[in-house]
Amino acid sequence: MNVFMNAKQIKDGCISEAVSLGDFVYVSAQTGQGSSIEEQAISACHRVFTVLEDFGLSSRHVVKTTVFLKDIHNRDAFLSMYKTMFEAPYPACSIVAVSDLENEAMVEIEAFAINTLRYEKEMKNSGCSHDCDSCSGC
Repeated sequence: MNVFMNAKQIKDGCISEAVSLGDFVYVSAQTGQGSSIEEQAISACHRVFTVLEDFGLSSRHVVKTTVFLKDIHNRDAFLSMYKTMFEAPYPACSIVAVSDLENEAMVEIEAFAINTLRYEKEMKNSGCSHDCDSCSGC
């Protein structure tokens, strides 16, 4: 394994559940449990967040998701739940209709996150007292 890469537990024996490379974390698609699209989507999001927690990250670090829906007609129901799982600015999101998902899932969510913790620590240590995206105001 490359010394710059860190993988979180192996899924199915040959697929990493998540891989970090530098400041980037790639989370493999996660399915959820439940009888409705909303329940499954919430569960899948929580699984993504749980994987990110192992890297010290949270939902605010997610910059892109890809969502696989078994039935594209569930798009609006999915989006109404999705906006409750993230805060603005929301991650970029691609929604793709697929013919089938494993274990009778209705939705599967993969995520791409950026680890900004090092930069946040540097800002704090530099005495930045602004709640800003950059330190240009200091």
